[in-house]
Formats: sequence, C-alpha cells, structure tokens
Amino acid sequence: MSWAGPGRRGVRSFDVGCDSTTEVGGPRRSRGAVRDGCPSVTARAVALARSQLPRPSSPDGDPAAEQRLCATLPPLPAWWRWRRRRGHLAHRTAFFDQEVIDALAVRIEQVVVVGAGYDGRALRFRRPGVRFFELDHPATQADKRRRLEAVGASLEGLTFAALDLMREGSEAALASAGHRLDRPSLFYCEGLIGYLTRPAVVRLLGELRRRAAPGSRLALNAAEASSAPPRWRPRAAARRLALAAIGEPRRTVFAPGELEAVLESTGWRIVRLERRVHAGRGARLLVAAEPRPGP
Repeated sequence: MSWAGPGRRGVRSFDVGCDSTTEVGGPRRSRGAVRDGCPSVTARAVALARSQLPRPSSPDGDPAAEQRLCATLPPLPAWWRWRRRRGHLAHRTAFFDQEVIDALAVRIEQVVVVGAGYDGRALRFRRPGVRFFELDHPATQADKRRRLEAVGASLEGLTFAALDLMREGSEAALASAGHRLDRPSLFYCEGLIGYLTRPAVVRLLGELRRRAAPGSRLALNAAEASSAPPRWRPRAAARRLALAAIGEPRRTVFAPGELEAVLESTGWRIVRLERRVHAGRGARLLVAAEPRPGP
C-alpha cells in the first residue's frame, strides 16, 4: 500500500471562550468531559497543532479536507505552548497513524475513534469498505459536523455517535450506529483517558472489550505518575488551572504499573507499550492491546 504526506500550515493565537454553540446566558459548568454546550478547546488545540505535521494518508484519503477543517478552527490558546509540546504530539500522532495504517493493512473494516474531537483520520485514511465510527461529546461533535459540511468534506464511510463518555456507556451508542460484533475493529482513544475519571476509564475499556471481535485491537495513550516526590512546576500548575478553567481538567494519572493492571482486568492484553519517561514528571504511555481470549 502506498502513502503520501501533506504539506504544512501556520497557526495563530486565540481566546478560549465558547463559540456560537454556547447556550443563552453563557456556558454551564459540567460534570461531564467538557462544559455543557461548549465544544472542546483542547480538541481544537490538538487538531491545529497537528495540522502543521507532515503525515501519511491512504490512496483514497482526503488529507486536504482535514486541512480545510483545521483552517476553520479558532487559533491556538497562548497557554498551549506548541513549541514545547511539538515533539510529544508528533510522536503520539505517528503512533496512532501507524495503528490505523496497520489495521487497514490486515483488512480491519471498522475503526472506532473514541473521544474523536477534530480528529481527521476518517478523511485522511478513507478506504472503500472501511467504516469509521466517531464517538464524542454532543457539543464538540455537532460543531465538527457543521465545519465539515461548511468546507465540503465528504462524509462517506463515516458514522457519528454523540454521547458524554463521563455519563453514558458506549455499547448502546455503537450498536445503534451499526457497529458489528462479528467483525474485528480498531478502537483508539487518543488524548482521552486522562480527561475521564478512573471509574469511567474502567467502564469504557470493559465496554470496548465486549464489542471486540477476535482480531480486534485497542490503542490508547495515558500519563503515568513519577515514583519520585512531586516537585512544584509553575508552568505545569498554570496549565492545570487553565484546563480546569475551560471545564477540561486532567482527572486520571496512573501509578506505575496501574494501567497494565486495568487493561488486564478489563480483558485486554498489551502487545506494545512505549513509555517516555520525563525526569521528575512521570511518563507518557502509548499502548496497543488485543482482546484476551475468553468471556
């Protein structure tokens, strides 16, 4: 299979307020994954930052449509500090891109993007016979759909299912969207796990396992705490406050070895684990897993 990479584009700076999807009277604080009525700010920031990266695409893909989508998004917030995060995001993006490429290579025909945000892989890696299912918060998903329609992007092979992953289970949403239990799937959760509570993470992983036919695969990223005593880092603290202020706080950081245990308990077997350790700050984990045999 041949692959081609797109060009680059610039990014501007922006205000983190809600857009036209905000309800009258302003956004309400939510116990869900983002503010009620507001599209995710961090999802936009990731999409904009990633739009500058050289990336592959499938022969039938439309990376230009993904770039047009990103061009409609408000610019990056000043606190995002793209230059400091570029290496991490580039590595993470390459990991998930390769998981999709590998799934297509072995003829997996269902790709489930959990917490999709403004992810454009359904456009970039489009392939005849392959269906992408995007699960995301209703406000973010509605905003994304409007933007895709505005830029004339084809939605062929793409199915949307709106739900709040902090409050709702994914099994019924996937079944209603037409996801098939008798066919293998690639499930991926990029930039999601840290924004869910531990109970929500455990529930989600168990639900995905129950939807996983033999031959399926799971890919996710997560943060792991350092075993050393924590050190005060003003920039990191400021970023945590900014995330909390926009209603998207980080909720889950795993203790060393904890994520492996959670995956095992929910029916997954790790087949690939990349741990990028940052002195005094813990590690960033990239994980690929397969269903463990049995019920």
